[in-house]
Amino acid sequence: MKGVTYITDESGERIALQIDLKVKEKITIEYLEEIEDIIAVELLKNDDVVDYRSSVEEIIKAKNV
Repeated sequence: MKGVTYITDESGERIALQIDLKVKEKITIEYLEEIEDIIAVELLKNDDVVDYRSSVEEIIKAKNV
């Protein structure tokens, strides 16, 4: 990507990102939105998946208690 530099560790793994703020503002905002999406996915990656129907049943039970 133009205006983006990846910083790597000794093993070549990407550990940081540097964004050139001289790149058009719209492009920079798009990069940052993309990064936010990637972070959100990474944070949710190890979460347990809950079945929709099970969730609804739990809510109904909680209301009836």
